[in-house]
Amino acid sequence: MQELTSTFMSRSFLPTTSPRLQMRPRSLVCMTVCMDQSRKEKVVVILGATGTGKSRLSVDLATRFSGEIINSDKIQFYNGLEIATNQITIPERCGVPHHLLGELPPDGELTASELRTLASRSISEIASRGKLPIIAGGSNSFVHALLVDH
Repeated sequence: MQELTSTFMSRSFLPTTSPRLQMRPRSLVCMTVCMDQSRKEKVVVILGATGTGKSRLSVDLATRFSGEIINSDKIQFYNGLEIATNQITIPERCGVPHHLLGELPPDGELTASELRTLASRSISEIASRGKLPIIAGGSNSFVHALLVDH
């Protein structure tokens, strides 16, 4: 974990050896999330515009550092919008578990507080299995609600 923290804390983007990535996400941050007063979990956050390779990078990192991915794209929370949201396909996931992806019906609603609760639970569950939680997506407000407003 120390290698991961020191590597990502000092860079605004991560060069990658993956030939599939033509553009790189502009924001890759390693953060500590306080789930309660007595326990902190380390997470990696990947933010960027549509089509910049966040999904591929998150899978590459999860594979390398034994992680699981938590979706932070608000629209991708909804089921049935896979094509419209360019959701990562099952083969592209390479066996890496993904959380909060396609779990709500299209007519469902989710408040920032509910998102925070679901994501916090996912982070805790992933960390309890000794895995690295990786938050990936393009919804800055979701990440802000999870990491700052919490």
